[in-house]
Amino acid sequence: MVLSLSLVSSRAAADPAADRERVRRERADAAAKLRAAEATDEELADAVDALGGAERAALGKAQQATRALQRAEADVAEAESTLSRQRRAVAERAVRAYAEQGQVQVLTGVGRPEDAARRLALAKVVQGRLVDAVDSSRAAVDDLSRRRRQQAAAARQAARSLRQVVDARSRTTKAQADLDRRIDGLRKEVDALEAEEGELSQLLAARASRAAVPPPDPPSGPIRPGGAAAPPSGGVSASGFMWPVNGRLTSPFGPRWGRMHQGQDIAAPTGTPIKAAKAGRVIKAGGAGGYGNLTLLDHGGGIVTAYGHQSRFAAGEGASVQTGQLIGYVGSTGHSTGPHLHFEVRVNGTQRNPRPYLP
Repeated sequence: MVLSLSLVSSRAAADPAADRERVRRERADAAAKLRAAEATDEELADAVDALGGAERAALGKAQQATRALQRAEADVAEAESTLSRQRRAVAERAVRAYAEQGQVQVLTGVGRPEDAARRLALAKVVQGRLVDAVDSSRAAVDDLSRRRRQQAAAARQAARSLRQVVDARSRTTKAQADLDRRIDGLRKEVDALEAEEGELSQLLAARASRAAVPPPDPPSGPIRPGGAAAPPSGGVSASGFMWPVNGRLTSPFGPRWGRMHQGQDIAAPTGTPIKAAKAGRVIKAGGAGGYGNLTLLDHGGGIVTAYGHQSRFAAGEGASVQTGQLIGYVGSTGHSTGPHLHFEVRVNGTQRNPRPYLP
């Protein structure tokens, strides 16, 4: 997608201005798709995080259900063992009762009949209690078996729920990975279109120069008030500041449109490098309403510089940068009528005229 100046020149010789407008439209369309994709990517990231929490919760429930099933199975096994022992005891007691009854019949002529009858009645009572115990244990086994079936069903349901959450998270993670690849492609497309637009602007500037007509795009070089651009000097002021971008000063600090303009606007083509006016630390690199994409550099001593309307960033929050280090690229994000850098100097939170700080 990135074209050399010679290729752009040969392809756009007929009408480079129209070709540049086409590239700008394509870049705007790609940038809109990129913003939408990035918004969706944030939503997918939130969904992955939420599903991660749901997966952990589902795993906890599945483990809890498994432990409950294991306890139910142990309770059933213990009850069945008790029932088995009681059944053996009933059988053994029945055998002894039968033997004792025979003995009573043999001995009724020897001892007192009422004693034999009392022993027989006592044996029947014991036998009856044993049978009652067996019935009670059988009922307990049935109840515990029902609970085990319920716990088994709960464990299966918990396992199904866990699988569903794991599958959902896997699908969402894959969708995010696919979208990340699309975002990467869109960013490359936007970068390539920005580069092509810049080369077309250079071609137009070269043609205008040959025709002794002021170029349509801002000339390069440090800016001076009044819209004139001086030759590149790379100078640094006594305060340690340098001009942050090569372009044309289109709106200085001061009253504008019935209100105070708290910085200075420097026009430059989209994609023009923006450099740190002075060494410092990035304390913000993100969207900021009318400022669009905004970078704030803290230089210490209460001094902060602001760089608004960027097309994209080159330094993230927390980064330490040196004077002249690349921090972003000119754009037209936020409340902007065209590509330019809105540059501010803030002292203890109050905007000051940037001009006295610059060389």
